[in-house]
Amino acid sequence: MKVTSQSVCSLLLLFHLFHLSTAARRLKFVLLLFRHGDRSPIEAYPNDPYKEDAWPQGFEQLSQIGMQQHYDLGTYLRQRYSGFLNDSYNRHEVYVRSTDFDRTLMSAQANLAALFPPADKEIWKPSLKWQPIPVHTTPLSQEQLLVLPYVNCPRFNELQQDTMASKEFKSLLEPYQDFIKNLSQETGYSVAALTGGKLWAVYDTLLCEDKHNFTLPNWVTPDVRTKLQKLSEFIFLSMFGLSNQVEKSKLQGGVLVKTILKNITDATTPSNLQKLIIYSAMKRFFQHDSTIGALQMALGVSDGNLPPYAACHFFELHQEENGQYSIEMFYRNDSLKEPYVLTLPGCASPCPLQKFTELVSPIIVQDWAAECGITNKNNEGVFTGLALMVGFLGLAVIIMGSFLCYFVIQKRRNYQNI
Repeated sequence: MKVTSQSVCSLLLLFHLFHLSTAARRLKFVLLLFRHGDRSPIEAYPNDPYKEDAWPQGFEQLSQIGMQQHYDLGTYLRQRYSGFLNDSYNRHEVYVRSTDFDRTLMSAQANLAALFPPADKEIWKPSLKWQPIPVHTTPLSQEQLLVLPYVNCPRFNELQQDTMASKEFKSLLEPYQDFIKNLSQETGYSVAALTGGKLWAVYDTLLCEDKHNFTLPNWVTPDVRTKLQKLSEFIFLSMFGLSNQVEKSKLQGGVLVKTILKNITDATTPSNLQKLIIYSAMKRFFQHDSTIGALQMALGVSDGNLPPYAACHFFELHQEENGQYSIEMFYRNDSLKEPYVLTLPGCASPCPLQKFTELVSPIIVQDWAAECGITNKNNEGVFTGLALMVGFLGLAVIIMGSFLCYFVIQKRRNYQNI
């Protein structure tokens, strides 16, 4: 076979074009939202033989299994983003925020221990391959991003009540009525309490006890656990979907989507140094960790399953060879498998940032308080209380001032009489 200079040039040109098409695409920014690791139960059901003292740190606490799960996730992240993230921790590149719960704070810390192990000059104690990395948080009373659902939203509460009273929701529960009655006798919860949310609490408690090798009661058969899981998924579905899903999403998961979209958009500015934002989150609706679920329901990418411990939703911002930006989403819900692609409805993956922004615009709320129905009337009691407090303080000042004047005058009179 004769090789000509023209064929060589053609091959070199093809190689060059191939190199441009693969090497020119660059990862610019990553945002992660993950659930905490394995933990002790939120509570014991009334007839539970295992109370809080059966758990080393009590209820709601991260277990050693959970610590390992997040350490493993951090190890995976270090491998996945090797070459993108600095080998050493850089405060300008990384920001971590957690909800103000022990288990989410500890999960973030365990994760970071593997993501940024100290090396060289970072090693401050040779026998300890760990370095402190900031995990920011907000008091629960002020948390307005990662604690879902936002309960101080009258309109959402109305929508949720409508869903729970709907024929669709009742039809989901109807086949389980006898099961729920029997469960009431076994657990000690009333039927109303179970259908009001404690179904998930029972499911979660039994799941935790089984995971930690507790002996379960005889009534806890595989069939019982399967039905409990199904009922828990129904409750989860009713919280963020089933009916009025778009409006619910605007008032709940859409708020988080709005913030994430801003984080991503900010990362496109030339002066941006940030490469990674991590949100360590959970929230108990009927004691269920729902932040990832609410986000995925809002985006239309939920599989309907309850997010497992240490589940992680990835947002990756890439700059394409033409200079435009695109978003890819991934979901890691199994530590033995690679994260799988999540495709936003209406767009392929990767999805151009502009298209992504357009598609999520229906769930982006501009004035959350107004759409929630939080009016001045809702705050009237607060303002009245403040007015009364100011009034009482003013009156107290006047009274104290009067007494002070009285004593000064009396002292002067006594002095003049001497």
